[in-house]
Amino acid sequence: MQSPGASDGASDGHTLDVYLTDDTHVADVRLDGESVYPTWFKIEWKETGELSAKIKGVRLATRYGDAITIHHEHRHQGPASAA
Repeated sequence: MQSPGASDGASDGHTLDVYLTDDTHVADVRLDGESVYPTWFKIEWKETGELSAKIKGVRLATRYGDAITIHHEHRHQGPASAA
């Protein structure tokens, strides 16, 4: 019997979006569009360039078609004044 979210090679098409602030703190984490922050999660970068993740008992892997995206918020501070 498989645990919830365990993958046998078939994808459920999950999406994981991690939003970081300018100072690289986590601002939000969304699993299939639903905010689950704050919660424990991990993301692994594989030597093949693929990503895998585990959050709330759900396992995701880009090699099986899941989407794992890290968004970095860039705040525009306007043009620097000339001195």
